[in-house]
Amino acid sequence: MNVKFSCRLAALCSSLILSQSQTVFAQGVDTPIVDMSPAGLKKVEQSIIDKARQLIKDQKPISRDEAKKQLLQPKPQAVALLPVKDVVLPLEEVSTLARKSNLRVGYCYLCERCDNWHLNLAGGYAISEDVVATCDHVINSATAMREGYLIIVDHEGNVFPVTSVIARSAAMDAAILKVEDAKFSPLPLNSKVKQGSLAFCYSSPMGQHGYFSDGIVNRFYWNGKYQGGEFDKLDASRHLRVNFSTDWAPGSSGSAVVDQAGNAIGHVSEISGMSKNSETSAYLTVHIGIPAQSVRMLAEAASHPEEITRLATLEAKEGPVKKPAPKEKAAAGEKK
Repeated sequence: MNVKFSCRLAALCSSLILSQSQTVFAQGVDTPIVDMSPAGLKKVEQSIIDKARQLIKDQKPISRDEAKKQLLQPKPQAVALLPVKDVVLPLEEVSTLARKSNLRVGYCYLCERCDNWHLNLAGGYAISEDVVATCDHVINSATAMREGYLIIVDHEGNVFPVTSVIARSAAMDAAILKVEDAKFSPLPLNSKVKQGSLAFCYSSPMGQHGYFSDGIVNRFYWNGKYQGGEFDKLDASRHLRVNFSTDWAPGSSGSAVVDQAGNAIGHVSEISGMSKNSETSAYLTVHIGIPAQSVRMLAEAASHPEEITRLATLEAKEGPVKKPAPKEKAAAGEKK
């Protein structure tokens, strides 16, 4: 064989192999690349703050003080929940659905030390077009603020004002919020979940934005405040918990845990490292979630104002919930 031809053929084959390799392993066009550089994080943060400040100027979102008042006296209204989906999706589609349904929930605020606006955001998910569920402790934030306003940020960086608290249970660690001008893609609430079922979570653990993880349902259990009752009754369901083996950390609170059909099966509440004592490393890290069953019951109760009032009265008598979970950790570039 001609040597020059042989070399050209080898080069061509090498080029084809490289081309095929690049095609197979290339970044998918529908998979975003998260910019975790300081400049990238600052740019995203500033964009959210600018949009939030315009909403604040237009007097759209409720203030932190008003939000805390409404946690004690919610403004219930009917919530249109979606039927549960049963078509199993490819894992890539589950990831895309989880990303697009993930919301960031919390405050744009002025701290007590400077005149700059900051963000204190965790997670959340829509259960109706303009209704969002999250953790109660995300709304009932202990962060010191001179002035703060409750906002929602979607996966595209659009910012929306929270206008009211529809329902809340501190014992359940759940709050349901009304959002103005929103047309989110809501997740159905699947309360028919078994131990061992697949579970997926898209959130921002420790400021690591866009983190998707998989796991299973480890168990359902009653927490230490449970005093008897049936799991399908609201008073008891406030104390129902579920453990997942999906990854999360401070910053993930309120984010949905979804099944392979794209239903919410719970949301992130706490993380706990378990060891013999404070001197030893954790033997087990437990991820504690609020089951969709409980959130569904709270949302359904919002159709009956007298039930929400009764619940608020009951929890006021029980006193404040002391949570052992650590506070939310801000993403890099955000200040608490």
